[in-house]
Amino acid sequence: MAERRNQYVHATIEKIIEHSETMRSFVMDGLFDSKPGQFAMVWLPGIDEKPISLSGKNMVTVKKVGPFTERLFEKAKGQYLDVRGPYGNSFPLMGFSTLIGGGCGIAPLFYFFTQSGMPGVSFVLAGKSKSDLIFLDDILNMTEKQKGYAKSQIILATEDGSYGKKGLATDVDIPKPGGNYYLCGPEIMMQKVAEKIVREGVSQDKIYLSMERYMKCAVGICGNCSFSGYRVCADGPVFRYDLIKDLPHFSRAHRTRTGELIQK
Repeated sequence: MAERRNQYVHATIEKIIEHSETMRSFVMDGLFDSKPGQFAMVWLPGIDEKPISLSGKNMVTVKKVGPFTERLFEKAKGQYLDVRGPYGNSFPLMGFSTLIGGGCGIAPLFYFFTQSGMPGVSFVLAGKSKSDLIFLDDILNMTEKQKGYAKSQIILATEDGSYGKKGLATDVDIPKPGGNYYLCGPEIMMQKVAEKIVREGVSQDKIYLSMERYMKCAVGICGNCSFSGYRVCADGPVFRYDLIKDLPHFSRAHRTRTGELIQK
C-alpha cells in the first residue's frame, strides 16, 4: 500500500481483539507496507479522522477516550474501516534493545517486538492495572519460545499492584543490554524514564520517543501537530531524545484541535 498511502483503503475488519473495556485492536484484511512506529489515519465518514498507531502490518490499536473512538468501538467484524497511510518515521531496528511502553503505548512497541526478529529485545510493560498490559499473553508466549543466552526479559509494572511490580515504569529495574531504548506512552512517563536511564549511564542519543500530537493532514502541511519547529506527522512521530529534551514544547505544551498552543 506504500504507493497508495494518501488514498483511502476500504478495509474489512477481520478480527477485533478486546484487551479491556477501553482498549481494542482491529485486524484488517489488507497489509500495510509499514514499519514499527508508523501510524495510519482512520476515517469515520461524517464523524472525524484520527491518527492511530499501527500495532501490526494489518492492525491498529485504539483506546476509547472520546466521541470518535466511541463510534469506532461500535464497529463489528465484517464491517469496514477507511484507512490511509502509513505515515511518519519508524523505530530504527537494532538488536539487544529495550522497549518501554505504558498503556496504549505498548501497541507500536509490540509491532517492533514481533517484527525485529532479533534476540535479546527486552520489554518493559507498565499500566494502571493488569488490563492495561495489552498483548501480554502474546509477548510471554513469544518469549517462551526463545532459546539461548539472549532470551528477552519481560518486566511488568502496574500502579495498583494487580500484576508485576507495584509502581510506575520508573520504579522497575530497566535492562541495560546496550543498543537503543524505545519509549512510547504518556509524555510525562517517557520524560521521567528517559531522565532515569540517562542518570544510570545510557547515552541520550540511544533513546527514542514516540510523540503524540493532534493531527489533521498527516503529511506535514497543516501545521496542527507543530512541536517546537518539528511536525510530528512528517518529522516524527519517533524522535531521538537528545534532540527534543530541551525543546520548550516537550512535556510542557500541546496544541488543540484549532491549533491553539496550551501550556501544561
